Amino acid sequence: MHLNSIGETINHEILEQTEWEFESDYSEPGFNDENFLGNQGPNSPAWVNKYANYELLDSDDSSEGDTANSLHLGWKHRLVVIVTASIVLWLLGKYLSFLIGDFQYVEHIDISGFYNDGNIQELGCENMRQTGHISAQRSIPLHDNITQIASALASHPMVHLNEKKVSVPGKVNPNRWTQFAGAGVWLPEYNVYLVVSRVVYTRPGVSWPTISFLRGQLFDEDWNHLEKHTIEWYGTKMYFPMVFEIPAVWWEEGGFFGPEDPRIILDEGVQGAEPLIVFNMISNGAGSPRAMWIHKPFSNFTTILTIRNEERRPEEKNWAPFFHNKPSAGKRTGTNEYLHFVYSLRPLQVLSCMIRTGECDWVFRQEVPDALAEWHGDTRGEMRGGTNFVPIPIDGHLDIQTYIGLPRTHLNFCKAGATYRPEITVLSGFESKFHIAYASVATEFGHTLLDKDLLSNPCTKGNILIPSSIARWVYNSREDMMAVSFSIADENIHILRLYGVLSFIRSLPYYSRFLKLDNPHHDDASRNFRWSVVGNEVIACSVEAAANSSRADSILAEMGELSKALEQIRI
Repeated sequence: MHLNSIGETINHEILEQTEWEFESDYSEPGFNDENFLGNQGPNSPAWVNKYANYELLDSDDSSEGDTANSLHLGWKHRLVVIVTASIVLWLLGKYLSFLIGDFQYVEHIDISGFYNDGNIQELGCENMRQTGHISAQRSIPLHDNITQIASALASHPMVHLNEKKVSVPGKVNPNRWTQFAGAGVWLPEYNVYLVVSRVVYTRPGVSWPTISFLRGQLFDEDWNHLEKHTIEWYGTKMYFPMVFEIPAVWWEEGGFFGPEDPRIILDEGVQGAEPLIVFNMISNGAGSPRAMWIHKPFSNFTTILTIRNEERRPEEKNWAPFFHNKPSAGKRTGTNEYLHFVYSLRPLQVLSCMIRTGECDWVFRQEVPDALAEWHGDTRGEMRGGTNFVPIPIDGHLDIQTYIGLPRTHLNFCKAGATYRPEITVLSGFESKFHIAYASVATEFGHTLLDKDLLSNPCTKGNILIPSSIARWVYNSREDMMAVSFSIADENIHILRLYGVLSFIRSLPYYSRFLKLDNPHHDDASRNFRWSVVGNEVIACSVEAAANSSRADSILAEMGELSKALEQIRI
């Protein structure tokens, strides 16, 4: 479905109005609009007399021949004026469309994917194929003042140490700063979005990040940036925009320091809940491992996450956060003490971490017998964490919890670098058992995020499209809107508004099969097994589909390079 942009609508309305204004301006007393708009055509006496009289007012010669010439010139003059005005208004409409109307563009998006049918007897991607559709509105780019950020952080020791070697003291070079990976969350008590993004400083002479910081910005409901905005949380005032104070280890000549890949989540429905920022960062432990961390931005509390009874791995990242509440808990008055994470999608593994201490325990670790794991070829990659997962409402089934998120595939077919694309994914959980209910194929959401140039070059400049957060999901009898943040090419932040997601999810055959065929009160371990096996296949099919698409893109890219090389030889 393609809707006209607001700019085109404005252009049409102004054009119609302006044509009438040209007609009205030439009116004289007694030549009223009602008579003028009667059943009189352009050749009627009223028209002829009107413009003949108008031209004769400026004529020194009132002869019959001159009168005819004047009448002819009058029509030519009127046509020139109208055509000129039409062109001006058309250009103005296009300009307005570029400035504001472009964001009103809505595109119908066909979604293909794979649903979990619980049938381990007939594993196979085509047996689980499901198609549907949603709508997406043109994405909104979020902006910030990178020069202001650079000036504020110029005194940081790591920045100051490197800048004093090459720059004039006190002079800021914004070209060494970038901002991307923005994750947002709606704060209903303040009626604002809080967006946390990664700000990267790269010292002269290198191409990799030196140190990163986390920037906080507030936006209103329409995604207008709120400058110099203050919010108060239990007596503490915070002034936005700001850079969060997160202690980070660093040393001279090193790199990749500071917090990276921020995600943000709010324990919804709890009065006074503080948002939680999740990120990865190099720690000061033995070997300087990269670990996952939690930061509370209002109370300025930071803790490292540690999986108990395990040696810390050299690198941890891409954990997808969500709150998993016990169905029997009823209405809660206090905030959650635990935050859950999808640690990996294939195999599916889920962690539960105590927010206060950072201690984590395995809640679910999927085990699939080799005999029930289909071969999907060399996909050269995997599906990794992207956004947070948010609850999906299921009428009449309080004991079953399902969540929607947008992880992304990371594939290595293109010579220029890895390709990242998002997938819509549904996670199902009951107590401590989980399985994947649905995963779409990789999607770019039509033309609402990437422009024509980026879409045409998925192996080069258009290779990175990473979802960072589900900032808000509004669903009721009148509205079904999900706001998702994306990072494009590791250079900017865009907000995409999706419509009809809940209707799309509820149409999946999974719900009717799982909820009707299986009694939730049966033993959850045995009940979950077959759904877990098929869920593993769902992810495999999604990754395979993304791999097939990326493989085709890489072949086309290489053919294009070969064609250019042959063209150079001919020259």
